[in-house]
Amino acid sequence: MKQNQPLVSNIHDTALIFEGGGMRASYTSGFVSMLIEQKIFFDYVAGISAGSSLSINYLSRDIERTRRSFTEFVSDPSFGDLKSWLKGEGFFNSEYIYSEAPRPGGAIPYNYDAFCRNDAECVIGAFNRDRGKVVYWHRKDYPTFDDLVLRVRASSTMPYLMPVTTIDGEDYVDGGLGSGIALEPAIEDGYERFVVVLTRERGFRLNPPVRLKILDALFNHRPIEGEAIMTRYIRYNETLEQIEELERQGKAYVFYPEDLDVTLMERDESKLLEQYMLGHEQAYRELPRLLAFLGRED
Repeated sequence: MKQNQPLVSNIHDTALIFEGGGMRASYTSGFVSMLIEQKIFFDYVAGISAGSSLSINYLSRDIERTRRSFTEFVSDPSFGDLKSWLKGEGFFNSEYIYSEAPRPGGAIPYNYDAFCRNDAECVIGAFNRDRGKVVYWHRKDYPTFDDLVLRVRASSTMPYLMPVTTIDGEDYVDGGLGSGIALEPAIEDGYERFVVVLTRERGFRLNPPVRLKILDALFNHRPIEGEAIMTRYIRYNETLEQIEELERQGKAYVFYPEDLDVTLMERDESKLLEQYMLGHEQAYRELPRLLAFLGRED
């Protein structure tokens, strides 16, 4: 492919949506790789939190970065840990992960040129701490590399585990404080068919969080954010029910991990790579069903 050749989409009537979930995205990264390998290219992609990283890796069509982002990158000495959290850099060092490592010559350089040559829509959501709502950005909001990676960082900023991300004077944290799955903007943008890639098994539901005094102390300083954290399970479960109904109606193909065995904070590189391979294998097992849904059985 020529350096300046446009990256053309071939799926035009279906929105591709990636759920977040921290390092659980190691599993669904395997699904992303399968899509790129099979040249299945959607012209509308939406993601929240880790799902925003999956989205931009998919849109740059970079299989190596797709794999490395949620597997071997955790072994980078600057990736973050308890020490970096205590220093105020975050348990996941967001400045390094999203602003330094993706640059040319960085640990996992991002091909922003390829992203720009792909005119598919890219929707990223993050939670505005003061307004108490998820804000969704579209491709027009990423005129530069810095604009893009800053919004991916905002979408992935875990409350209290990572320093807030400030954009245009407003503070943002993880978009998962909304419903956690970017179905709403896709519907608002006119889509009626969806491929939804989840990082939880079929039938999963979030339980109400336990109210602890230490949390109340934290939330007293940020009551809007605290309320969003405590009620997130309601919005998340409602969205899962909506997705299941769309699936029953034949309007959604849903990828549910079958062998997920990591938490959102997993740091074992070998285990993450195993999860990537399992997700990749499941994606290929389900490929005939996906192609049938997309009307591409030929």
